[in-house]
Amino acid sequence: MGKLASFGCLFVALCLFVSTGNLQAETRAATAASYVELGDKFAKQEDFARAIGAYNIALEFAPDFAPAYFKRGSVRQARGDFSDAIADYNKCLEIVPQWTEAFYNRGNVLLQEGDIEAALADFDKALQSDPNYDMAYNNRGIARLGRGDLEGAMADFNQAIKINSHHPEAYLNRGLIQLLQGRRADAERDFARSIALKPSVRTFIEKRTGEIVQK
Repeated sequence: MGKLASFGCLFVALCLFVSTGNLQAETRAATAASYVELGDKFAKQEDFARAIGAYNIALEFAPDFAPAYFKRGSVRQARGDFSDAIADYNKCLEIVPQWTEAFYNRGNVLLQEGDIEAALADFDKALQSDPNYDMAYNNRGIARLGRGDLEGAMADFNQAIKINSHHPEAYLNRGLIQLLQGRRADAERDFARSIALKPSVRTFIEKRTGEIVQK
């Protein structure tokens, strides 16, 4: 009986140890999440240095906490630290392989760096993950424009508008293609829709249309 009693005590001790370990992991994740929330507040204030500091602390508590990598990547992207942003998105996608926004954001960074083919691949992956992600169609259209694929770009802008009929940039970009194709009336209709949705684009439209018409 003594041996059985000792075994019983050992079993209880092991169970308590495992439970405590799980609790500690949950606590670390919760602490990491709280620092991510703090980082988000700093990011909204455009205090990027403090935001990154908060995300760094989050990752000290939970090194595999994907949201911290994603948010830190977004802040690094916003302040132009493209190589570090890509590294964060890479790590995020290692942990969560189907994170749509991580593919989309990384694609945008690659597009800004001029790596059109890699950007297209990421926009494709974002759309495989979420076929209704209208922003990915819009930006894939821009990437396709960058390599002279007007038909492919037009298809993407059409699809973005089909998913979200209140997408000013999609109307703007589709209008620019139509202007390049000599379809001025169609272009003007799209520009009018874009301006109605987002009046601030008027100056850009006037500038770009002037450049295209002069060519």
